[in-house]
Amino acid sequence: MQGGERTVQKVLTEALVRIDGARVIVHGAGRTDSGVHAEGQVASFFLQRPRPAEELRRALNGNLPPDLRVLEATPTSDDFHARANARSKTYRYQLYTGQVMCPFLRRFFWHYPHPLDLERLAEDGEALLGRHDFSAFTVSDCDVRSRIRTLTGFRIESDGPQVLLTFAGDGFLRQMVRTIVGTLVDSNRGRLRAGSIRDLLTSRQRSLAGTPAPAKGLTMVKVEY
Repeated sequence: MQGGERTVQKVLTEALVRIDGARVIVHGAGRTDSGVHAEGQVASFFLQRPRPAEELRRALNGNLPPDLRVLEATPTSDDFHARANARSKTYRYQLYTGQVMCPFLRRFFWHYPHPLDLERLAEDGEALLGRHDFSAFTVSDCDVRSRIRTLTGFRIESDGPQVLLTFAGDGFLRQMVRTIVGTLVDSNRGRLRAGSIRDLLTSRQRSLAGTPAPAKGLTMVKVEY
């Protein structure tokens, strides 16, 4: 919730209140920056007047704007929490490296009109795999108890000018994926101030990492429990 701003949580909450006729608190699996997309966001909540899952899904979609849709609804145990029970999250970042940006993709891709060395990109990305302190890849005032996270997967897919980077891990810090992508691109062009990705990880210095890639290229793909 961001005050009077239009957010996914706010819009979903308003629809649930209309359906249930009572106050509803919605918990999301993860917060996404403004402009970031989600294909597989998960939310949990309690209703005063429970109804069959399929009926609830239809009712929600009938009360939601067209840019937000509930794909599935299911009852859970009383102790389930969309954020606290999440074990793994997957994000995908999309770049378009062609000289002319396809207008149909502009809302979902970072237009980066430069060639990328995919072998070097893979090597740098794999250096981040494992359990590390990712302080260099988050905002300097990130308010969390620990900045240690485990990156369990990194994959590159390319189709002509489209380059897709997929990241999986047990959790992600604020702007972590976007900063990783911006830093990988800087490294690819020989502009990494830390010398190497491994040096940057060890340094824990945000000032040595790259500028976060634009939000519109990032999508939360799925959350696993």
